[in-house]
Amino acid sequence: MLTISPLLTGWNEVLPREAQIRLMLIRAALSLCEGLAILLAWLTLQARLPLYSLGLILILHTLLNGVAWIRLRAGGPPLIELAIHLAADAALIAALVYLTGGYANPFISLLLVPLILAAVTLPTGLGWCMALWVGGLYTLLMRHYLPLDLQLSMAAAMDIHLMGMWLNFLLTATLVVSFAGRLASTLRRRDAQLAQAREARLRDEQLFALGVQAASAAHDLATPMASLRLTLDDLRHDYAGDEELTPPLTLLAEQSARMQQVLARLGDAARSRDSGVGPEMPTGAWLARVVEHWGLLRPEARVQLEVAPDLPTQTHAPGLEGVLLTLLNNAADVSPEAIRVYAQCIGGQIVIQVLDSGPGLAVEMDKSGWGIGLDLARATLARLGGSVDLSDRPEGGAIARLVIPVGAA
Repeated sequence: MLTISPLLTGWNEVLPREAQIRLMLIRAALSLCEGLAILLAWLTLQARLPLYSLGLILILHTLLNGVAWIRLRAGGPPLIELAIHLAADAALIAALVYLTGGYANPFISLLLVPLILAAVTLPTGLGWCMALWVGGLYTLLMRHYLPLDLQLSMAAAMDIHLMGMWLNFLLTATLVVSFAGRLASTLRRRDAQLAQAREARLRDEQLFALGVQAASAAHDLATPMASLRLTLDDLRHDYAGDEELTPPLTLLAEQSARMQQVLARLGDAARSRDSGVGPEMPTGAWLARVVEHWGLLRPEARVQLEVAPDLPTQTHAPGLEGVLLTLLNNAADVSPEAIRVYAQCIGGQIVIQVLDSGPGLAVEMDKSGWGIGLDLARATLARLGGSVDLSDRPEGGAIARLVIPVGAA
């Protein structure tokens, strides 16, 4: 159990609420076991027990659990306070053992329960402090305790001692497996979630840096592109009617216009991000607008758009247009004259499928620009609770399936 310590670095951190509840339950069960053990000893050992003192210790332990419950309702204690609670549990167990025979009491191994809980929930330093504390209490009980005055024979006393050891083993094993094991599992899940959150944050930071670079490049290119278009317009005017220069100049003008449209779209996306989401509009109309604008950039492509009539009217996040354009561009790279887009609403989600008739996903992944574009698309959809999946079509080509929760913006 000592190897299952969570990766917690600060003593002021707070355990997850589920872990706090399990910890409080096991401490309450420990108090109940103490009371049952005292009752069993009083009924079977025929010994003179200091019931008043024992009862007072049980009340103190119950009050300590009450404080833990109050702290839980307030949000939970930090780890250093939790360590103090567990140390107090060990001290109260030691006080009970002191009044009932000291280290000869088979229930002395209940001191292991607070130690196991500390090893599972606390940082390594606090865990070692708890081990020293419990070890010191056990050492003191070897020399300082109140012996039991038993009215039994030696053989009967030995049998009862062995029976107590067996019962104490069962109680400790039950507490550890039923509560501490689940507590450790909860903490491991929490650590896995934190690791995933750190990975997602690192990915978002990398994508944000990439977006900043792209926005900066778009801004820097705006002026040269404007100058290029003006120069091309002047050249086309000066060489109008020249059969040799007119076609290449026209082509250059068209390509520069496409690049300027891309830069304008980047600027619109940045302004939409700064000013919040845009107005609501029918999803079908939004898709038609995106496909129409994309068609201006890829005039050689032919897209067949099919939209279900039950698509909702909602606000569409600016990043979704970039995702759809990425899917359309990759489809146009392999089959510009055979692209189909289907959109429908399934189970509260908008499903958009982009189908091409290219050579298949394996070849397309090698030859087209799926790399960073696909990473950006997945990151954008992950923020909105959606997803994008790629697969091969049985009849040939690939299909990109984009899933957007209704209301995602």
